[in-house]
Amino acid sequence: MKIDQIFSPYELNKRVTLRNRLVLAPLNMQSSLFDGSVSLNDLKFHKARAKYVGLDVIGSAYISDSANTAYGAISVADDSKIDGLKKLATVIHQGGSKAILQLVHAGRMTNEYVLKGAPVLAPSEVRAAHGEVDLPKAMTKTDIETVIHQFEAATVRAIQAGFDGVELHGANTFLFQQFMSPLSNLRTDEYGGSLENRIRFCAQTTKRVLDTARAHKPGFIVGYRISPEEFEPGALKLGDDLVLMQVLGKLGIDYLSLSLRQYDQTSITCDALSDLRIADIVKQAVGDLPVIVSGHLGTQFAFERASGDMFAVGTKFLKQPNWPGQMRNPGIQPESTVTGTVIPYTTLNL
Repeated sequence: MKIDQIFSPYELNKRVTLRNRLVLAPLNMQSSLFDGSVSLNDLKFHKARAKYVGLDVIGSAYISDSANTAYGAISVADDSKIDGLKKLATVIHQGGSKAILQLVHAGRMTNEYVLKGAPVLAPSEVRAAHGEVDLPKAMTKTDIETVIHQFEAATVRAIQAGFDGVELHGANTFLFQQFMSPLSNLRTDEYGGSLENRIRFCAQTTKRVLDTARAHKPGFIVGYRISPEEFEPGALKLGDDLVLMQVLGKLGIDYLSLSLRQYDQTSITCDALSDLRIADIVKQAVGDLPVIVSGHLGTQFAFERASGDMFAVGTKFLKQPNWPGQMRNPGIQPESTVTGTVIPYTTLNL
């Protein structure tokens, strides 16, 4: 896409027009306070970057004590967090960007140390093959209903805090993806086995969040971030996720965000489409649903070759907040990333 198009206003839906097509990718900066409250570092980080993007997505806000992905992540687990989140939304709006709060449940990708003793919950009692993780407890149907309600409650808190939308974190092997993957979902009830059953939790939660958003704030944005496929043998395939994406589109989400390693990567799980870029395959499958593409963007060369409706950048913004201005005008001096206190970051959701 031409650079001028990327920096032109973009109509996300009938109610929302963005200043441009750039997105600050959801980053789990791990710079919040010990209890998940918004910190000064969080405010400084987004203040420096919100003035360059159309969407600023706050990464990995955990919805309950059993949902946290890492120490230092932002919490939206209870009403006491609303005031801090309100300050964060205000800073983003002052920069001219729309503020999106990404909602996450870690599922099995966490441990009791991070959860401060709360149980590790997952679709099935299967330990993840990577990460500092514990053996999870298989979720009962009551647990599933509780988690869906927690996503609804977190959506209400995001609305009360002044955010313009939420993004359901269905990527990076967290809970939604665990229900979709045959490797992590060994259930024999209506939430496991067939593709229809494995989609059920993702679809039910998305519908409930959409209904909650529409009831409390018409025009509130609901997006969904997804990893299109998994790389292990017998794992989640692109074809399965394409069906989920189409279901999400029919439910009425406002955008789909692809978590890609490379903006132009091809599929390794679908031989028939291996010559095509995943972003192009997805766009054809979901039609008019806006698609955010990510993965090693941030240069004019990459943008002109990338396909999608919006473009999420993480690493480039970490290193240099004002890189969009520099890309368009090389004479602009770079801004330093941090002055004074160092902002720690580890688990990046790019």
